[in-house]
Amino acid sequence: MKKAREINNLKGIEYFRSALEEVTYPNQTFDVILSSLTLHYVELFDTIAQNIYKWLKPGGQFVFSVEHPVFTAEGTQDWSYDTHGEKQHWPVDNYFIEGRRNTTFLGENVVKYHRTLTTYLSCLLNQGFKLKEVVEAQPSEEMLKQFSEMKDELRRPMILIMSYEK
Repeated sequence: MKKAREINNLKGIEYFRSALEEVTYPNQTFDVILSSLTLHYVELFDTIAQNIYKWLKPGGQFVFSVEHPVFTAEGTQDWSYDTHGEKQHWPVDNYFIEGRRNTTFLGENVVKYHRTLTTYLSCLLNQGFKLKEVVEAQPSEEMLKQFSEMKDELRRPMILIMSYEK
């Protein structure tokens, strides 16, 4: 939190550390709740969905991105390579076995939680949300031209973006 205050110490900003499942706000507090690449680190997605639904005002928007379930399914989150080190394919295994995955991200061991696309959709719809949009993000033409390694991002979905309304 010290680093956060160094970066942004504007009046009215409050920093605190807590498990996301334990955060509390009064009902109908927010017009919009955004989450960027966070929820695949949370074990209890249904708890988060319930809370977000309560915290949003009627007509409020919930927009989030997660690592795509095809990306998180197998666990190691790496390509399969041939004997020459060339990428062959992205392994998808144990897709319907949800739960904890141990992987490495930026050289650190991390825990992520794999869910199927059905789980993301049905959990939020059952909560009462209305689905507005689902996007399987892919690189733009400009990114493909600027970064040659981005062509591999067309071989499998990496990011899932969803938008819901209360």
